[in-house]
Amino acid sequence: MIAPLSLSNVLTVVLALLCLWTSNAQSSGGVVKLWRLAVPPTLATAVALVLLASVFNPTLAHDAEWIVAAILGAALGRTRGWLMHVESDQRWGLVKLPRSYDGLLASFALLVLSMVDFAGAALGAAVIQPPHVAAGAAACAGYLVFRAIATTMRATRRPHVELYDVKSAR
Repeated sequence: MIAPLSLSNVLTVVLALLCLWTSNAQSSGGVVKLWRLAVPPTLATAVALVLLASVFNPTLAHDAEWIVAAILGAALGRTRGWLMHVESDQRWGLVKLPRSYDGLLASFALLVLSMVDFAGAALGAAVIQPPHVAAGAAACAGYLVFRAIATTMRATRRPHVELYDVKSAR
């Protein structure tokens, strides 16, 4: 059973688009504020929870699938976050990230899953069953959340590197 098209379907697509947009800014490499590392995972978590809430007639198997997907995504994201090279400006709260497309890919997968849910609601028939869509979104969100946590932990423990140039900031 699938719910008819509603505002929650539109919300998941909009949040997934915002997640992709904010991930794009980080994937190109460069210097970002430390707090901005939390924006894409927060949006991804909201999408995953809304998609989980859209599952009708949940069973223990569906819940287990969602949890296993979230744990698997978290393990992969944590590993990636610990393996990334980061530099940190402790004084200004800046982090220099390498150019990488893994976060962008996870955000894009989240957008595709939210669009699959939207299409299923618009058609009145599931393109992919909602529990599987929710599990995929949980994997993407888990990846982004734990990648950001690991990157933040590494950045706060790294030695100070001057990333903010006062002369060029004028």
